[in-house]
Amino acid sequence: MATANPFSRMKNHEGVDLIDAVLAPLFVAATLAMSGLGTIGIDSPITFYLGDALYSASSVEITYAFIFSMIIIGIAWLSNEARDFSDFSQEQGAVVGGMVLLNLAVALVPPVGAAMAAYWYAGLLLIMFNGAGYYLIAYY
Repeated sequence: MATANPFSRMKNHEGVDLIDAVLAPLFVAATLAMSGLGTIGIDSPITFYLGDALYSASSVEITYAFIFSMIIIGIAWLSNEARDFSDFSQEQGAVVGGMVLLNLAVALVPPVGAAMAAYWYAGLLLIMFNGAGYYLIAYY
């Protein structure tokens, strides 16, 4: 008798699959922390905030939020058949590319990171790009 694969229902080709359903809220939390518009963390039993820096040098901060967001983008891309970039229209490709570049710039380019911290509307731009880009990767 063959045993059923317990993870076979994780990938749903007709709707939202389990992987995207779990990663989407984590991506939103990481985006809020990166944008400076929200503080996401826990205090008990350990103190852990997504905005905490893992590495900091020369005004470049690699935070948990940055690491989580980049890993989640990679998992979403790979779990959705790692589609060819030519599947997107030019506008959709610009949104997905802009999302990745903006996430990298927030962490690795000090003036962009400073703008996120100083101007709430810069953080709102990051949230909009990340929401649209994640939707295109995970659900389109």
